[in-house]
Amino acid sequence: MKKHISNIWLISIVAVLLGARNFTSAEDINTKVSQLDINTANLDDVIRIFGEPEQYLWGGKTFTKDNLPSIYIAAYYSNSLYIVMGRGEIVELRFQKQDTGYVYQDKLKIGSSLDEVLKVVGQPKEIVEKQAMPRIVQDGVLYKDINGKKGYCYYGRRDRGVRFFFLNYNVTALYVTRTKPAEAKGGSFQTVRPVKSVEQFDDVRWKDMSKLDLSDKKGLIPTLRFNQKTVWPQPDKMPPGNKPDIVLKDGMNPGLGIRRLHRQGITGKGVNVAIIDQPLYQDHPEFAGKIAAYHDVGCETKSSMHGPAVASLLVGKNCGTAPEARLYYAAAPSWTKDTAYQAKALKWIIEQNRKLPASKKIRVVSVSASPSGTNSPFDKNQQMWDRTCEQAEAENILVLDCTAHHGFISPCWYDRNAPESLIRCTPGFPGREPRIYTGRILVPSSPRTTAEEFDKGDFNYQYCGRGGLSWAIPYCAGVLALGWQIRPEIGPEQMRELLFKSAYIHKSGDRIINPNGFIRLVRKAKAAPGTWKK
Repeated sequence: MKKHISNIWLISIVAVLLGARNFTSAEDINTKVSQLDINTANLDDVIRIFGEPEQYLWGGKTFTKDNLPSIYIAAYYSNSLYIVMGRGEIVELRFQKQDTGYVYQDKLKIGSSLDEVLKVVGQPKEIVEKQAMPRIVQDGVLYKDINGKKGYCYYGRRDRGVRFFFLNYNVTALYVTRTKPAEAKGGSFQTVRPVKSVEQFDDVRWKDMSKLDLSDKKGLIPTLRFNQKTVWPQPDKMPPGNKPDIVLKDGMNPGLGIRRLHRQGITGKGVNVAIIDQPLYQDHPEFAGKIAAYHDVGCETKSSMHGPAVASLLVGKNCGTAPEARLYYAAAPSWTKDTAYQAKALKWIIEQNRKLPASKKIRVVSVSASPSGTNSPFDKNQQMWDRTCEQAEAENILVLDCTAHHGFISPCWYDRNAPESLIRCTPGFPGREPRIYTGRILVPSSPRTTAEEFDKGDFNYQYCGRGGLSWAIPYCAGVLALGWQIRPEIGPEQMRELLFKSAYIHKSGDRIINPNGFIRLVRKAKAAPGTWKK
């Protein structure tokens, strides 16, 4: 299993320096860990053994149990123990403070020396000294005196199911990992597993519900997150109506009159757009043949959940708002939390744009992330994003992101029983308290169906009863592309103004994107001076 090491060092050191408190007895923590099969355990097993987590965390954000991302941390003992979960399974146990009392193989704990560690887990196959920590570490390699700092070390052994971080040659954090990759036990996070119960807005992708009785849970299915690998109960045990295949198909409709525009030939044809997101295979039927150029700035993986999803929401044949636009795709590793990768990806898009003739320029970039600013999960090189955005916009490329200071898009959700109705759109997310988003335009993020391809050639779809802001960004980029198909001479700032001016005003005062109204204004608009020239 590849380990993405991003700022873990600082987290580990700070955890040790935060001070000493008895969070639980050493006997208790070691007993609990011994009851956990890390190669098979899921969140239910974690809660059964450790109790409810104090917090669910990821990317600098706190989540509730009913709204967990695909990767998250279950935090225990005042953040002294982090249990990292990935797609419903344990990734590793991270012991951050000595007072948790955990002892590995009854011999090693936080505070143990490097020599003691090597004596117990074995000598490294290689020692790399005084060099920078690589983004992806090699198993069995001891990284010693990292960046020339004496005593800063890292050593991981997959075969022993453990990783160590050192300060002054003593263990400062101890991570217990799988002893086998998930594939070795017959699957990965994609392995279908049984569940004991299902509630509204649960993630039941790759879950087996065949033994459950959902017949009294009317309205449940449209709230869930599921995919074509989900195993459902027998028909007599299902809720009335709302068949999963119909719900999934209905979720492909962008809603709000988008398909009416498509029928009029307004599809984004002839418009170049771009996305910066996680990697994807380019052969999914939803967007195969629509990617003009693809560039990986350092992901070193082949595909993801997020990449195929956002591509399908922008240029997808069935799911996209601009199904005939051409896509420039830059894959960037957001999990590193280093904004330098996103900035490099945007620079690549700028370079591609400079090569294009005036009539084929890239008009908009969809970035379903917050690479800088308040509440950004990125903790390195944030300033690079803002500078590169300025460079892009100086060349008439409109950048859409999720940042608080630069982005202008917030979520809403349409009524799946009336997906074309602006009146029945609701600000925010389904199942949560609505809020007012002053100065922003609301774009549907729920319910939506998106493309899915984890294994090459295994083409699937997932449905999100409650999608995140990530789904709204490519939707908006596609609507703007429809406008540029009709009026390519209009510049990005004027197009943005028309988007706001045409918006439907909700009773809350929020502005909801109005694709048909937007196109009407675009048709009538007088191009501002100094804008696009063919």
